[in-house]
Amino acid sequence: MRRFTASLLSGCFPAWFYTTAFYKYQSITCPLAFKARAFTSSAVLYQTPAVPVAPLSSTEHDVVITDSKGSKVDVAPLNTFAELSDAPRWLAEGLQSLQYPSTTDIQRYTIPLLAGGHDVIGLAPTGSGKTVAFAVPALKNFHRNADGSPSVLVLAPTRELVQQTTKVFSSLSRGQVRVCEAYGGSFREAQARHLHAGCDVLVACPGRLKDFLDAGDVSIKNLSFLVFDEADRLLDMGFQVQLDEILSYVDSSSHPQTMMWSATWPHSVQALARNYLSGDRILIRAGTAGTGLQVNEHIKQSLFFCNGFNDRIEKLGELVENGTIDDNTDKLIIFVERQSDTESMAQAFSQRIGIDSRYIGVLHGGLSQRFRDKVMSQFKNNYIRLLVATDVASRGLDIPDVTCVVNFQAPKNIDSYCHRIGRTGRAGRSGKAYTFIGDQDGIIAADLIDYLTRCNTEVPQELTRLAEVYRQRTSSFGSRSSGRGRGRGGFGGRSGGFRGFGHSKGGSDRFDSRQGRSPSDGPYNSDSLDW
Repeated sequence: MRRFTASLLSGCFPAWFYTTAFYKYQSITCPLAFKARAFTSSAVLYQTPAVPVAPLSSTEHDVVITDSKGSKVDVAPLNTFAELSDAPRWLAEGLQSLQYPSTTDIQRYTIPLLAGGHDVIGLAPTGSGKTVAFAVPALKNFHRNADGSPSVLVLAPTRELVQQTTKVFSSLSRGQVRVCEAYGGSFREAQARHLHAGCDVLVACPGRLKDFLDAGDVSIKNLSFLVFDEADRLLDMGFQVQLDEILSYVDSSSHPQTMMWSATWPHSVQALARNYLSGDRILIRAGTAGTGLQVNEHIKQSLFFCNGFNDRIEKLGELVENGTIDDNTDKLIIFVERQSDTESMAQAFSQRIGIDSRYIGVLHGGLSQRFRDKVMSQFKNNYIRLLVATDVASRGLDIPDVTCVVNFQAPKNIDSYCHRIGRTGRAGRSGKAYTFIGDQDGIIAADLIDYLTRCNTEVPQELTRLAEVYRQRTSSFGSRSSGRGRGRGGFGGRSGGFRGFGHSKGGSDRFDSRQGRSPSDGPYNSDSLDW
């Protein structure tokens, strides 16, 4: 008899229904346009086992702090948030409620610098606590503008990163600060109403913010604190012109304190820093951040050579069947290149391992915001533990308990690889990353060899061969191209392993059928940028 998962019933019944240990047979109409049966079962709802969080320490990452001339700067570290002086009571309570055992490396030095009024550039790997690193000093020095306009502005490249950052500010401020968000795709009228009611902290994607500024829905002329979050991606996605236009709305006499975060340090980001940060700016580099090679020793990386879609599906099925990927405990993100690949991959994988495709979440930029929010809520709360996604999920999504990442299709550059695998192994937890490589992936081979070497991971001979073949082929055309650049439960729910949910019955209307563009598809217009 087929077990049933709470994810299919979400929103259909009162809360007590989902926690009842025994269900009687009854016909149920579910929100995903299909019918299913609940039945007698003694299965306990799945809960991800608690994983102790190991705080990052200075022995794990080398932190280098320099001024704009390259001279080293000494900074008295903030080792715990209890040491934060002159913080408002509500901020201290907010930090206490989050129960951080200590500060991370990047927080330890960034917070004192920002609290002291410096402009700061932070180069740090994913999962290093950068959002708290700028949110705490922004709130500590917060003052409310008399005209109700925001005094703090955070610019971020994606909707998910905007939402995540908004939650951090809201949690820390405990209702004492009016936090608003602005992103494209939906909710324009509601977002505008919140801005009209007064906003202290505004977290925004550039496209929607430019729209609000042009329409007179918000003013940023009196900013005191400005953050460029993921500056490299803001530029990669073509926001340079919009950033310049947005910042032209800032009063030239206000001179807001400015913070810039980036995982890489290309010339374009350096130029942005020179344009908008003061001459006495401070650069903080954690570990290998800024080199494009972010080493996280908590992630175990493995490569498998598979040519063709079916071979990759088969290999992924084998990893589940032999226990390499644990269908009872692992929480998994599978990355593909294009939006249409998410649907075909989810369907094929569900058939290979014998589960209904409805137990596999799908995330890409072509889905409606409401649908994406629902999928992310189900994934975060473990109603589903398998997510197939494009690179829209490779940055900004902070889900600490992701245990495994699979690059079903290898990315075209090493930066994307780093950000994909960085969804696991966060905040000191251990993680696994499996990448499927084929003959068509020579463009990333050389850089992947360099990265694996930096991670003290064995380099497969096949990868070395692939890199050499690619080098010879590109040399014959008079140029050598590297992959580096700025390219762009079971998993069935809380009830346990996904094998118990029965076999997939074929096609499903669960997926959004609209076709759209993924980050690898090429240039975007301003509307599609605000994912």
